[in-house]
Amino acid sequence: MIEKLKEGLEDGRRRFYRNLLYIESEDYEKYLLEGLSAFRDLNPGASVAYAYHPWSERSKALISKVRDLFPELTLIDYLESEKFLGYTFDAIVIDSLDNFEPNFVGRLVDLVRGGGLVTIVTDDLTRDKKYRQSIIRNGVIESHYEERFRRKVREHQAVFGVIKGEEMAKPFEGVVKPTPGPRIPEKRFMPIELHKLCMTPDQNATLEAFRFLVGTGRRVLAVTAARGRGKSAVTGLALAGLLKDRLEREKGFSVAITSPSLLGASQVMEFLTRGLEALGVKFRVRRGANNAISSVRGDNFRFYWEPPETTLEDEADLLVVDEAAAIGMNYIEQALSSWRKVVLVTTVHGYEGSGKTFLRYLAKLLKERKIAVKWAEMGTPLRYALGDPVEKWLYDALLLDAEPGEPPKSLDFLVYQSLDKAELFSDDALLRQVYGVMVTAHYRNNPNDLMIMGDGVHHQLKALLAGNTAVGAVQASEEGGLPKEMVDFALLGGTFDGDLIPDRLIKHTRLREFGEMRGLRVVRIAVVQELQGHGLGSAMLEMLYEEAKEKGYDWVGSAFMGEPRVLKFWIKNGFVPVHVAPKRNEKLGDYPVVVMKPISERAKRAVSVAAEVLKEKLINVIHDVYFSMSPEVARLLLVGARAHREVNVPKVFVDKVLAFIKGVSPYESSADGIHALVVKYFWDAKREWSLSEEEEIALVAKVLQGRPWRFSSSTLGSTRLELTQLIYDAMEKMLEKYYGITRESPTGLTLDDL
Repeated sequence: MIEKLKEGLEDGRRRFYRNLLYIESEDYEKYLLEGLSAFRDLNPGASVAYAYHPWSERSKALISKVRDLFPELTLIDYLESEKFLGYTFDAIVIDSLDNFEPNFVGRLVDLVRGGGLVTIVTDDLTRDKKYRQSIIRNGVIESHYEERFRRKVREHQAVFGVIKGEEMAKPFEGVVKPTPGPRIPEKRFMPIELHKLCMTPDQNATLEAFRFLVGTGRRVLAVTAARGRGKSAVTGLALAGLLKDRLEREKGFSVAITSPSLLGASQVMEFLTRGLEALGVKFRVRRGANNAISSVRGDNFRFYWEPPETTLEDEADLLVVDEAAAIGMNYIEQALSSWRKVVLVTTVHGYEGSGKTFLRYLAKLLKERKIAVKWAEMGTPLRYALGDPVEKWLYDALLLDAEPGEPPKSLDFLVYQSLDKAELFSDDALLRQVYGVMVTAHYRNNPNDLMIMGDGVHHQLKALLAGNTAVGAVQASEEGGLPKEMVDFALLGGTFDGDLIPDRLIKHTRLREFGEMRGLRVVRIAVVQELQGHGLGSAMLEMLYEEAKEKGYDWVGSAFMGEPRVLKFWIKNGFVPVHVAPKRNEKLGDYPVVVMKPISERAKRAVSVAAEVLKEKLINVIHDVYFSMSPEVARLLLVGARAHREVNVPKVFVDKVLAFIKGVSPYESSADGIHALVVKYFWDAKREWSLSEEEEIALVAKVLQGRPWRFSSSTLGSTRLELTQLIYDAMEKMLEKYYGITRESPTGLTLDDL
């Protein structure tokens, strides 16, 4: 095996592709040191990284042996691995002795350049692995994911190593295309100094695409690429070019850069500084956590990072959103309302999620809003040759490029059925379709999700099939039925894996019954995009509900990021919002929401209590805790919760509202009365009439959340005058419906009226 590995490494160096060394053996140390010694002999002075968990004693012992071969060994703590995404090494060791997480494999493999070696080492892929412990249910866990992972190691080329005593050596026999060098356009907008810093024609072309932003009106530039194509780098260079243009026109320039984390935007900032240096522009740098650049400033310009939610209240010349698909459409929708010039940079395929799905949603949104858009796609890898066999293996093993099958022309013959996971994970075509349906409908996916889906005994898989083609899929997890000691643990603040909905509801409603009852949490439900809108998702949900009812479950529920279109789907299907997290998800920028549809009588009572607790919390603290929540989401939660309470509004307040709609009292003078009437309206779940959605959203934004006029009107895409009119109209309708009062009614009170 070692001699074959040497030959593969030599060919990889010659043709700029990578090789994979996979070691799964009790004698892992011997095989690892032999493989790395062979690599060192061919690559003296190579840069090598070692990824591990600092708590693993076995890993520490192995590191000391590897360091004897490579004294300059770079250590990567898995939990801090994100900050290494811009680095490049000749080789990496992915230590999986005490833990195996596909997420880390997906993140770290692409740190290795062409001609290099990716090594995965473990004694056993399933035994005593930390992450697997979180998937165990009642002491049981399956291994469908790991069995498929091993199979994919055996199937692909440029793979060497050992699995359970069986040595393997499969040299690469395919064709790769060398990465072309940069191609500087003759006619260009960007300075030649920046073009010279580009590494591929794709980067040169994308650099020029940024000229689109100089035009007038609302504009969006979408930069898309698979991982490792240099999209963040060219974005940083382009920002330097845009600044140069502005300075030449004697204009200042202010750019907000956001991403799921500061580290995520650091590559953009780093290449911005390189661009500025090449252009001779003086600047100052400020660094934050992990030495990541947080701002770049100079005379009359500033580039600065801030969290997604903060940008919605900010004003600058340009907003850059890095890894936009990982943040989510709810944020993007709000950003497009608040900003005139936006750059969206996102990964098409990768461990961060499905950028393709994100792009479908984005294209639809931009068309609806009539916003000018330019698409810049990058396909050429930087670190290795096009056609690299390790990239092919990675995408196949982790299903990073999973896609659904071709949808049927007719919906007359659809079959809804449970899937046997052993059969599914041995059938690549069907698995790719089922997972592809889930990925393309829910763009926030990562490789760990596939592992949970395959190995969790409490996870059930259903599919809607048209012949051999999956057009819909459901993943549901059994939760609840907890013993008293676990309920006590949750009430005291403890958290446990595998029972998300009971955990949240026990803590926030304080009801023990939420731990005792058994239910199904819908982890994912999806329909291929071409067939959405035909009621197939609702049909699958109804069938799952009826199945849960037959099997004696107490409830069916789900937990997800609070996006309007998703929330509308669940409420439309009879699910009640029962919880919303008090904090935004830092990376995704949305508030996680829990919805439930009760089955048993006990569950109906508990859900009713939870809905009332949720509505009361929203109404009482929405101006504080949930100030940044999308008013549309808040409106859906208030309406969807269905909890009812009689609210008496003092007559003085009613008359203040009348004075407001008569135009004799400004909003600020009547705000207390308006607020009281709005609270009454949202608590009233028994009325047979409703305001328009637009009016309700306006009331949530301005009256309940207390957002400034400009912020509220921008949220609605309206002027202050239009927003004021919406509130006038809403108040007029409420006065008439509740009190029979019209604009012509007399105003003023006597003591006898009180």
